Amino acid sequence: KLATALYGVANGSAPLEVLVPSFGVKSIEQSTPVSDVTNTLTVTLTSNYELKAGSTVTISGLTGSQTADNGALSVTSTSGLLGAAGAWTQGPGQLVLTAASTGTIAGTACEVTFALQNTATDQASPTVNVKADIHGQSGSIGAIAEAAMAKLATALYGVANGSAPLEVLVPSFGILSIEQSTP
Repeated sequence: KLATALYGVANGSAPLEVLVPSFGVKSIEQSTPVSDVTNTLTVTLTSNYELKAGSTVTISGLTGSQTADNGALSVTSTSGLLGAAGAWTQGPGQLVLTAASTGTIAGTACEVTFALQNTATDQASPTVNVKADIHGQSGSIGAIAEAAMAKLATALYGVANGSAPLEVLVPSFGILSIEQSTP
C-alpha cells in the first residue's frame, strides 16, 4: 500500500483514502462602501486540496457592481497562484479565476484582490459564494461544493457593515440647516 501525499492530501495515494474537498477559509471584504467609486475586494481562500494548473475558482453573487463584463479583469493573487486576470460577468456578479502553472498549496492561504465599480445607489451586501473545479493531469478530477463566503462585517468610514462586500451607501448630510446671528 502506497502512503504518499496526493493533491496535498496526506496518504492521498492510499487505496480508498477519501477527503471531501473544501475551503477551510473563504472570506471576502471590501475597501470602501462609498457609492460610485472603485472598490478593492480582497478574498482569502485556504483549501484542503491542491488546486493544480487549470483548476478554477468561481466567486459569485457580487451583484450590483457597475463593472461591465470583462474576460480579463485584472487580479492580484498570492505569488500569482490564481493568475493575474479573471473572467468577470456583471449580471450574476461572477469572477472565474484559473490556477496558474504552479497551482495552490493545500492548507496555505491564497489572497486575491480585484477592483469593481460600486453602484451609484444604496445597496445591502449580497450573499457571496465560492466553489472550485479541481483539475489533474487529465482534466477535472473533483470539485469543491459551492458555499457562502464569510464576510468581514465591521464598520468602515462610519458605515455599519461597511467592510462587507458591495455594501454601498450614498454619502449625505443628515442635518441641513444654516442660521445667522445678525440680520
